[in-house]
Amino acid sequence: MTIYFEEAGVHTEEVLHLVKERAFQGDISAVLIATTKGTTIKAALQILKNIKDNSQKTVLLIAVTHQAGFIKPGKVELDENLREDFENRGVKVLTTTHAFAGVDRAVRKKHGTWQISELIAETLRIFGQGTKVCAEITLMAADSGLIGTNKVIAIGGTGRGADTAWVIQPAHTSTFFDLKMQELICKPINF
Repeated sequence: MTIYFEEAGVHTEEVLHLVKERAFQGDISAVLIATTKGTTIKAALQILKNIKDNSQKTVLLIAVTHQAGFIKPGKVELDENLREDFENRGVKVLTTTHAFAGVDRAVRKKHGTWQISELIAETLRIFGQGTKVCAEITLMAADSGLIGTNKVIAIGGTGRGADTAWVIQPAHTSTFFDLKMQELICKPINF
C-alpha cells in the first residue's frame, strides 16, 4: 500500500518504518539512502539497524552523498568522521558523480544549453524531487558496483530528510531505460 504525505519535507522516521516493513518481504538486496549531512543515515541506523528480510538475510544499507564539489569545488559535504562512523557500523558510503548531472551540467552552466540527462531529471521531478533522487542514487550505486540487478529500495527527499521511497529494479546509466520504478512506497502529494 502506498502512503502519501500531504506536504514535501521531513518525514524521515515514517519513511524508514515503511521501508523496514517492505524490506522484510524478502526480495530486497539493499536500501539506498540519499544523505547530505548524515542525518537521515543516523535515523536509519536506529530504525533499520541489522535489518533482515523474512528469511533472516541481512539487507545492505548504502548511503549516497552529494558528489564532491556539489556546493564548493573540492569539498565533500558529509563530514569525514561521520563517514568513518557509518562505515564502521556496516553502512557502505558512496560519493560519486550524480547520474543526471556531470558533464551535462557543465555544458548547461557554460553554454545555457540543456542536455538529455538534466532533461530526464526535470521529467522525473514531475513526480517530486524525491522520485528523481531515488532513480538517480540507484543508477549511481549500480555504476559503482555496490549493487547488482536485484531489487533495491531507494529513499530520497525534498531538501532535508526523507519523504519518498521506491522499490526499484536497478540499471546502469548506460542501460538507463532498463531501470524500473516498480513500487511506490511513499511520496508527498504537494511538492
